[in-house]
Amino acid sequence: MAAQSGTEPGELRELLAVALRAAEALDADEPLRTRRIALAELTGIRVESYLRSVEATEDAGHGHADGHGHGQGQGHGHGELAAELAAFADAYASALPDVVAEAEEMLGRLALSQGEPERAVTLLAASADRSVAAGRPWLAVDPLVLRAGVLMSLDRTAEAEESARAGLAHAAEVTGTEAQGVVRLTLADILLGRGEADAEAARHALEAAHWFDQAGLTADGGAQARLLLARCHAREGHTAEAAEVLQSTLPDLLEHGEGQAVSAREFLGDLLRDLHDPRGAAEQYLLAAEVSEDWEDPRPQANFAQAAADQLSEARLVPEAVAAYERALELRRRSKDAPVAEVRILRSLAWLGLRDVVTDAAVAGARARMDEAAEVLTAALADAPEDREARAELAETWNQLAQVLDRRVRADEEAHEEAYEEASEEGGQGAEGPGSGPAAPLAAAELEALRLEEILLWERAAALHAELGPDHLQARFQCVNNAAWTEHELGRPEAGAARISALADEVRALPEGVAPEWLLESAERTTEHLLRTSA
Repeated sequence: MAAQSGTEPGELRELLAVALRAAEALDADEPLRTRRIALAELTGIRVESYLRSVEATEDAGHGHADGHGHGQGQGHGHGELAAELAAFADAYASALPDVVAEAEEMLGRLALSQGEPERAVTLLAASADRSVAAGRPWLAVDPLVLRAGVLMSLDRTAEAEESARAGLAHAAEVTGTEAQGVVRLTLADILLGRGEADAEAARHALEAAHWFDQAGLTADGGAQARLLLARCHAREGHTAEAAEVLQSTLPDLLEHGEGQAVSAREFLGDLLRDLHDPRGAAEQYLLAAEVSEDWEDPRPQANFAQAAADQLSEARLVPEAVAAYERALELRRRSKDAPVAEVRILRSLAWLGLRDVVTDAAVAGARARMDEAAEVLTAALADAPEDREARAELAETWNQLAQVLDRRVRADEEAHEEAYEEASEEGGQGAEGPGSGPAAPLAAAELEALRLEEILLWERAAALHAELGPDHLQARFQCVNNAAWTEHELGRPEAGAARISALADEVRALPEGVAPEWLLESAERTTEHLLRTSA
């Protein structure tokens, strides 16, 4: 208590000396004499170690360091402490196993602080075994729980679970409510990490939250337990329950530092997205982006801005989505290491420009965004020609550019249909004629040029998908199918049928099970339909 209240080293040492003298002054036949001496010695070891670290820090602050910095003194202090604890354990191993267990736990914690987790695992296990053998199993709980955490960090998950379960079993006689919460939270965390017992993990997390509440730690351990409970619910597919639990504890989690706040908001955003609440999800992603705004690494903020933009787009909040995508694009370009993410933002911006009305300016803007995306990928592939993801994204960019051009063609067809309907309704009087819609009417030659460009883009995309192998058959078929129907619109159904037939012949030559079953059936139906229209 004196050490914790900042008492001077000299006074502390005098208190320790008095304690040890008082213990040694007990009658030789006093049953507790040896225990009193041992406890005084162990307390002395602990406090002396603390005082050495304080004095080393003061010496370093007054310029008395040895030239190698404070770290060497601290390392020497750790070595001295380890030696003292080991000697203490040897001296009392047979007489006072439960007190030696405490010393071994201290040795285990010391090994952990010195970067020796394997040694810590051994020492903590020995400490727990000694406490159980001494008939004081409740003293084994802390070393077993700590050992479980160390084993998890070493990816020895089965042993970690075993250690945590042993800790829980011994906790039956523990009166401390915080300790009850810690052991259950540890076991729940391990079970969730192993992914084998989500329901049991949820039960332990719920019980941990209860114990932390009893300990008056609702905002600390209780918040962590509820966060874990929400993750258990989410893993089990109980998304609404997970969101409800997380929202209830979010105010507490936000007080646990920026990293925790960002992680919690991202998790809640993901849950709300899965619950088809795009506005709510976007809000959480934007708040996470705001917290990470001053971080040195721009990538987390870029991720959140892009996720928010996706949800704002889903909610049809176009101006807000555009602003979020533009911010994400700026951050991606600053990080210079995520060309695929950058390209997806550019494509999203292209489509947002066409969401309301298809004008010539909107189509030109969308085309410019798609061209920009293709340039980003071409540059990336110049540095890494075998990057399969970048090649697939380039094929998809060409595919989507063809769809943009097709959107312009459809807008022209719709304008002609509307003009024809108006003329029919008004008996030919007062109708404005073709092209009264937002986009200017296209001449026949312009329409043909657009369709030919579409076919060329789909050809290029299909060829790239073909290079990427059977995994890309579905995407390749869609490109070939689009090109075939565009051939039909140009009055060349036989050419379209030939494209589909050529791909179908390739698919038939593949080993069984490589191509999806529906693909050949769809190809055959499309070929028959195209040939029937040409007859």
